[in-house]
Amino acid sequence: MNAQILLKKIAIVDDEQDLAKVTGWDVEEAGFESFIVDDFFREVDVLASHIEKNAQGALCDHRLANYGRTNFSGATLVAELYDRKIPSILITQYTAIDANVSIRKSRRKIPVLLSRDEANAATIKQGIENCVLELRGQVPSNRKPHRTLVRITNTDTESGEDVLDAIVPGWNPHEAVRFPAVLIPEEIRQDALKGGVRLFAHVNIGADKSEDIYFEKFQLAPELDDNDELT
Repeated sequence: MNAQILLKKIAIVDDEQDLAKVTGWDVEEAGFESFIVDDFFREVDVLASHIEKNAQGALCDHRLANYGRTNFSGATLVAELYDRKIPSILITQYTAIDANVSIRKSRRKIPVLLSRDEANAATIKQGIENCVLELRGQVPSNRKPHRTLVRITNTDTESGEDVLDAIVPGWNPHEAVRFPAVLIPEEIRQDALKGGVRLFAHVNIGADKSEDIYFEKFQLAPELDDNDELT
């Protein structure tokens, strides 16, 4: 599958215009035309419609509000474009800071996340191809969800919102993963925020790195009894 056959123009959404131009050069080196979005948008659906009318794919910076161009994040925009079947890559220079909360909220609908230093013509071309394949139903093993146990080990707040730290034994029993509590349905969220709770969720346990993990479809797991072997 050749992404250039399906996509001709890639929209670039970045509130720093110098970085947008650099990304545009990489997009063109990858074999696409670039379309730099330089207008101001207050609603994510309005910007998504603008991209849909002018391009067939997108590269979005995550932090878009620094210069007042939007009041939403690139992750939110990529998720909206995902629902519209528009292949889109999220780029950030704040992976270590944002991956656990603001990006994780939309991670299910972000097929490709690139750190700023990873973004070049080769990774952009491959990333767009991966997005196209996933949107056509060809989901790679590291993105496929599996129902698995999630054990809450700690509760905290980050950037003013509730977050949870959890062990996902099916992914890595020795590394905790942080995610925003808002991902858990409201009717069981307070139980989860007590800490020490066990949940079931759909998780892409084939993920290579913690920042690639997403969570959805949470349910409370039954309480253990003395004969239960689950850990």
